[in-house]
Amino acid sequence: MKSVFQKSWLVCVLATAAWSAHAEGFNFYALLDGGMASTSINKGGSSKTEFVTGGYAPNFMGMSSEKTLGNGLSAGFKLEQGFLLNAKDGTYWWFGKDSLFNRQANLYVKGGFGSITAGTQGNLAFSSVLLGEPRAGSNYGSSLASIAIDGGLGTVDQGALSYTTPTVNGWTASAAYVPEIKDGPKSGERFSVTYSAKDYSATFAAYANDLGATKAKGYVAGAFYKLGALTLKGLVMNQDNGASQTPLSSLDTFGMGGSYAITADLTADFGVYKSSDAAARYKASTFATGLQYKFLKDLTVYGQYASVKNQDTTSAAFNFAGPTLLTGSVAAGQAASTVNVGLLYSFF
Repeated sequence: MKSVFQKSWLVCVLATAAWSAHAEGFNFYALLDGGMASTSINKGGSSKTEFVTGGYAPNFMGMSSEKTLGNGLSAGFKLEQGFLLNAKDGTYWWFGKDSLFNRQANLYVKGGFGSITAGTQGNLAFSSVLLGEPRAGSNYGSSLASIAIDGGLGTVDQGALSYTTPTVNGWTASAAYVPEIKDGPKSGERFSVTYSAKDYSATFAAYANDLGATKAKGYVAGAFYKLGALTLKGLVMNQDNGASQTPLSSLDTFGMGGSYAITADLTADFGVYKSSDAAARYKASTFATGLQYKFLKDLTVYGQYASVKNQDTTSAAFNFAGPTLLTGSVAAGQAASTVNVGLLYSFF
C-alpha cells in the first residue's frame, strides 16, 4: 500500500509539473475510461455486474517534451503510465506490476533522416493491429482478446530501440529491436510499413520473439477506407506461437466492420471476428456493436454489446479489459455476452 501511495504521489507531482511548465515545451495528456459491465456466460458459466476500467480504451496519463537541437534536429522524451480506476489485488497499476511509466519511457531524436527512439515503447505489430481494427481495439468485442491474450502478442516493448523513416509520398516504415528482458523473450524484432492517403490507410507488420528453443512470430495486415460518414475497416493476422509459449501453434484471426457517423457527435460501430487454430482445436467467433456520443468537448458516453462464442474445445478469452471479477475464458460450447456502458475522457 505504501508503494502505491508513493508512486501515485510521484505521478501527481509530474502531472503538476507538466501543467506549470506547459509554456516551456512540456505536454501533459490523459485518457480515462470507466463504466459498468454486465457479463453472462451460458451453459453453466457465471454472471457478474461490476465496475470496470476501460470498456472501450485503456487508462493512461503521460507527459512529453521536445527541444530543438539545431541543424534540423530535435530531441525529446515521453513518459506514460497505464493504471486502473478500480484496484485489483492491492494495486492500481496495469501493464506491469507496481511499475511506473509502464506504457512508455523513452528518449528520441528526429530530423530529416527520420526518428530513433530508445526505451519502453509500443509494439510496432500491435500498432498495426489497431490501425485496421474494426472497433478501434475496444476492450470488449474486438480482435484483441484473441490476438493479445490467446495469441500472446505483446502491446508494449521494454527497453527497445526503433527507427522510423520520414514519410515519403504517404509511405512510412519502422523497425525495432527488443533485447532480452527478465522473465521474457530472449530478443525480438519488429517491422512495419504503412501507407496513408486522405481517405485510405493500409499497413503490414511482422514480428518475431526468440523463446530459446523456438520462436514466436507472426504478421498482420490491416486497412481502412472512408466513404463519407462510413469508415470500413479490416484486418488479418497469423501468429505462429511456438510450442513453449501457448497451446496455439498457428492462430489465424480475421476481423471486418467499421463505424458510421450518424451525426457530428454520435457514432455507431460494429465488428465481426473469427479466430481459429485447427491443430489446437481452437475456434472463437465475436460480434459486437456500440454507440458513442460526445456530449462535451472531451467527454464521451458510450454503450456497447459484445458476444464471444467458443466453437471448439480449447478455451477462449472473451475480453481485453483490466482485471475483472469474472475472470478466465469461455469453455467449449459456451458464449459470453457483455453489455457495457461508460464514460471516456480524453485530454490531448
